[in-house]
Amino acid sequence: MPPNAHPGPHPAPHPSPGPGSHFLPAGPRTLGILSELIGNEQPIFAMPSWFVTTESAQAGHLISEFVRELGARPPGTVFRSFFANSRYEALHGAVKLLRHRAAATAAAHRGRVLVLDPDGTLARRADPLGEGPERALVPGLVACATLRELSAALSAAALCGLVVRRPELLDAEGLADIVRLAATARAAGARIAVDLCDIDPARPADEAVTALRPDLVVLGESLTGYEVPFGAFTGSHDMFAPWSTPQTAFLHSNTYGGNTAAMRAVIGRLLPRWDGHAPVHRELAAAADDRQRTLDLYARHVNPMTVRMHRKLRGALNVVRAKGSRLTVRLDSGRSLELVDGLCGAGLGVAGHSPADALSDVVRSHDPARDHVGELERVLAAETGLPRTFPAVSGASAVETAFTLARLARPDRRRIIVFRHNYGGKTLVSLLATAADRTRAPFGPLYEDIRYIDPFTPHAVDEFRAQTADGEVALVWIELVHGSSDAYAPIPAHLLEAVTEGRAEQGYLVGVDEVLTSYYRCGTRFAHHGRLPSVDLLSLSKALSYGCFPTGAALVSEAVYEAARTAHPQLVAELRGQHAHGLGAHFALHAIAQVDALGLGDRVQTLSEVVRSGLAAMDTGPGSVVGRRFSEGLLGRFEPRVPGPLGRFVDPQGELMTYALILWWITRARAFVVYDVFLLPLNATEREIRHVMRGARLLSRTGPLRLLAQVARFHLGERLRQALNPTSGTRRSTT
Repeated sequence: MPPNAHPGPHPAPHPSPGPGSHFLPAGPRTLGILSELIGNEQPIFAMPSWFVTTESAQAGHLISEFVRELGARPPGTVFRSFFANSRYEALHGAVKLLRHRAAATAAAHRGRVLVLDPDGTLARRADPLGEGPERALVPGLVACATLRELSAALSAAALCGLVVRRPELLDAEGLADIVRLAATARAAGARIAVDLCDIDPARPADEAVTALRPDLVVLGESLTGYEVPFGAFTGSHDMFAPWSTPQTAFLHSNTYGGNTAAMRAVIGRLLPRWDGHAPVHRELAAAADDRQRTLDLYARHVNPMTVRMHRKLRGALNVVRAKGSRLTVRLDSGRSLELVDGLCGAGLGVAGHSPADALSDVVRSHDPARDHVGELERVLAAETGLPRTFPAVSGASAVETAFTLARLARPDRRRIIVFRHNYGGKTLVSLLATAADRTRAPFGPLYEDIRYIDPFTPHAVDEFRAQTADGEVALVWIELVHGSSDAYAPIPAHLLEAVTEGRAEQGYLVGVDEVLTSYYRCGTRFAHHGRLPSVDLLSLSKALSYGCFPTGAALVSEAVYEAARTAHPQLVAELRGQHAHGLGAHFALHAIAQVDALGLGDRVQTLSEVVRSGLAAMDTGPGSVVGRRFSEGLLGRFEPRVPGPLGRFVDPQGELMTYALILWWITRARAFVVYDVFLLPLNATEREIRHVMRGARLLSRTGPLRLLAQVARFHLGERLRQALNPTSGTRRSTT
């Protein structure tokens, strides 16, 4: 929790444990960043994981130099970062990387990670019911409040990692002790992470980082002045090796991480630590002037596989302008293409990119003294019938909070049911709601009392009833429409009827993930309307962001709230308060108001029919690259395939076909569609939606050989343009 006042431009806070927010009210610097980005129609969010901006490359470089100097490492030492949205997301990511990096010896350490957690904040979130490391919601984390406890735990069993939280609380003797314990852990094969989430951005060096020489450093909200959600974990390229191949580069991901508002805030806090002659200024200036230097910097300090993808696509993902339902990309040759946005930053917002009213009605009129968080709770209660709101900074954090509250509200029941094809996020808790084995496999141990049921099998209802018959189920978690899986239909109605019947008979809780599907994305105001008569928990995020700011919420009934508070009042207070953000709540309130002001209900009803008929018109004959397809509202998906003899050599989900489809959509159809999913703008015109659907029909009538030939011609054409004008695509346009 940051202090109430900063002594200077670079605070050196020492947070106290408690339920207060990790954020300060948004000040002129943050509001100025948003005003400039929105006013200049610069993209804040364009796509998850693959969004490479000048700012994200620059922030990666500054963080690398910051961590290098904190540990007194020699010039030229390079670190790589993963960007998250909070200290907790960053800590979970660090634990995942510690486990994955030690996968070869997992049989010995079983994913065990020791944590020096003096205030107990991480321990409470990982093990909300105090069931112990084996049965916790996040198993395998052994949290110790004191060095004595840590020493005893260190000798008890093998481990793959040691996380040192809040080293600033250690005196000289304590620091010497933790250095000795870390050396013992490292000698046994463990890697070390240090949590510096509240570090002063102006601090020249840090005794703990210098003495411990950690493999990972975890950073948090202090790098944005506690005004913009942010977290990161930083380490060497060797430490990030498990996530450095095309197959593994995006095993860990999130939607909002690396957004331009957060990156500018980080740059603004870190850059003043260097004088005007420092080498960092030359690096930043070079990246600002040259797209290829931006990519070089991003590869060095963030993710080389993302850069590999951008270069193979020749700039097709280089989004330079975002306004309403339109994006502009600039190819490496210098050509600019204006596209209808078919992704919406993975379904963000309700009014497209850079809405002018975000400036007039939120940024320029924001009053930090107004209780926007309380107002949002009242509005969401009226919207959903769930009276208690727990603020979040992302969809994953909303899902994580919902799972935690469900466990607290049903402390005598451990089993959780999730339907396969669900996506919930990538933190160690929200990962439980992501029913994809490959995504979870490297990061165990994970919570074991969870059952994944395929909702599309003929015996799904029988399997569900068998799992709930003994009364041991605490929560049934449902994403009704899936945005990323091999499912091409919503959850069947007869299965939802069984869920509703069992809720009344068995007393389990029903939670619904509406992070993607809410506010008419899937045709109705909420996807569960008309499908589930009552729910106990709900997660929201993407619509609330208004395409401008990372935010979210978990909503629960009064009964769940009271039961959870009875089980653990301190943790419930922390979950209610730590991610409360006045500006994030203001954007969410405005987004909800605009849903009706823009008449989205009627609008989406009309446009949904255009999408439905457009997908139905796609050719799925034996020679088509399109198989199954479906739509709900303005969300649509189709199944890529490679028919004929070519299918023996080309995987429809492999890199060649993925890149070919992306390039075809962007360069031929002039639509920003990434591979196989449509997340069309709720504010798009009917003409724009029909434009994308014409592209869908054309694609379905383009055989795989013709598709690959058209993409090959694009590559040749771009090479020729660059050969004739070699500087056209490197230097920045001033437009």
